[in-house]
Amino acid sequence: MSISALEIVKEFFILNNFYVNVKNGFLIVKNLKEIGKEIDEFVIEKEKIGFIDKGIVKVIAWHTLKFTPSVIKNFHSEIFEITNEKIYKSLVDDKDYKKILVVPGLPATPDIRNESVKMLKDNGIEHIILFPTIISNLIEKIDERNLYQSHTLEIIRILKFYKFFSEKKFEKLLFDEK
Repeated sequence: MSISALEIVKEFFILNNFYVNVKNGFLIVKNLKEIGKEIDEFVIEKEKIGFIDKGIVKVIAWHTLKFTPSVIKNFHSEIFEITNEKIYKSLVDDKDYKKILVVPGLPATPDIRNESVKMLKDNGIEHIILFPTIISNLIEKIDERNLYQSHTLEIIRILKFYKFFSEKKFEKLLFDEK
C-alpha cells in the first residue's frame, strides 16, 4: 500500500465533505450531508461522489497497471481483501458500508473493460473510483490563494499557483494513454 496514495484519497474525501477514518490501511468514509439519492453507476465520477452515504475504501496504487482480467486474477486475494467478511467486520459493525476500490484505471477496450468490471462486481466490489477522477477533483477544488493544513493539498496548491496544471497540461497528464 502506498501511504502517499492513501493520503491523496483521504484528502479527496475530506474535501468532498466526508468524515474519514483510516483503519488498518482502509479508509472508512461517511458523508456529512444528507444524501437522498442512490448511486447506480459502478464507476463513480466526481459529480456523483456526494451520492455515497458511507463506505469502506481500499486504495490500490498500482499506477503502472490497468485492472485487466489477468491482473485481477493474479492479485485476487489482495484486491478482494475488502470483501472478506472477517476484515469487513473488523472495520465496521454495520452492513450498509459500500465496498469501494480506488484503482489507477480500467482497460480501454470495451470487451476487456466489461470483463474486468464483471469480475470486480462478481467478487463483491460495489463501486470503483479511478485515480484520475480523484486527482482532477482535488486540483479543481484547491484554491491557489488559500493555505491548507495538509501537506498533500499544499503541494497541489503550490503547483496550481505556478500554473503546472494549465488546461492543456492537465488534460495530457490525466487522460493520455500510457
